[in-house]
Amino acid sequence: MKKKLTLLFIIFINTVVYAQSISGKVTYVVSMESFSDKKIDSISKKLKEKKIKMNKWVRDIFKNTPNVNAFLVFSNGESLYIVEDKMQNDGKKTFNINRTFAGGDNRYYKNTKTKEYFFENNTAELLLTDLKPKKWKITQESKIIGGYLCYKAIDIASTNKKMKPIAWFTPQIPVSFGPKEFNGLLGLVILVEKKRVTISASKIVLNHKKNLKINKPTKGKKETIEEYEKRVDSFMKFLRKKDD
Repeated sequence: MKKKLTLLFIIFINTVVYAQSISGKVTYVVSMESFSDKKIDSISKKLKEKKIKMNKWVRDIFKNTPNVNAFLVFSNGESLYIVEDKMQNDGKKTFNINRTFAGGDNRYYKNTKTKEYFFENNTAELLLTDLKPKKWKITQESKIIGGYLCYKAIDIASTNKKMKPIAWFTPQIPVSFGPKEFNGLLGLVILVEKKRVTISASKIVLNHKKNLKINKPTKGKKETIEEYEKRVDSFMKFLRKKDD
């Protein structure tokens, strides 16, 4: 296994210069397994214990989780990931919990040259929040996905006890980019598998001659990941206190 991974790393290093000249656009389809009536009833029961009523609108959110498209654009060591802003046929927005898991309105930016890695999010104010690189365990397991030879990597630092996220990446496209925060591997991430959610590349367009423009998010207050985690933790404590 070590010999195989060492060879993989050498191949990646030898293509770093080539990778800097690669530009491309990847369309991902984000799918979410809808919640069963039994699971929704279980959630509803727990909410009732806290004197919170689950109405039909909330139940429909858990049952209806249509696929959404997301896009990754990369060029010259930069990448930007965004989720499609889709509306209903009548032009009105509808809430889709799957779109939230896909990234929502956040924009994820990475620059391998400057080591910048953050996402733009807008809660009470527009923020640019730093991200930490994931800790991956690359395995020797491989399979062909969409014509590309892909290797399996496991997010070993994940706190998810039921299923740690899995990313399948291909050294055939030697860029360390991927959807959302799933990147930093020895090739483009083609498929992400999480509990209930999968992110799979449905279309890959590479253009080695024409550089694609990356619109780097620049507006907003800078925030460290520690400040972000503290802010989220404070908000969750507020909600729990409110429910008591």
